[in-house]
Amino acid sequence: MKQRWDDGARQANGIYKTRMHNLCCDNCHSHVACAWNTMSLQAYGIQQWNTVKLCFLMFFKGGFVSMSNVVKQFRTFLLLIFLTLLGLVIITATW
Repeated sequence: MKQRWDDGARQANGIYKTRMHNLCCDNCHSHVACAWNTMSLQAYGIQQWNTVKLCFLMFFKGGFVSMSNVVKQFRTFLLLIFLTLLGLVIITATW
């Protein structure tokens, strides 16, 4: 299993070293899915991996180590949402 894992990671690295990573389509999740497909990983009834399947697996089966890590993960996003909503309230209140 270890050799299959190493070979899969090596092949995926060879494929992705020439690609431009971006936020939405061809990112680290695609790289992992490619590696898992290369090593024929089967887990949770999934045989062919892609970004969407990996995303749902991480969301529903993954876990944070502690509640403080949950806060650390989402604080910047929540701060941006809060500031955006605050800005919209201020702009609409001045009209």
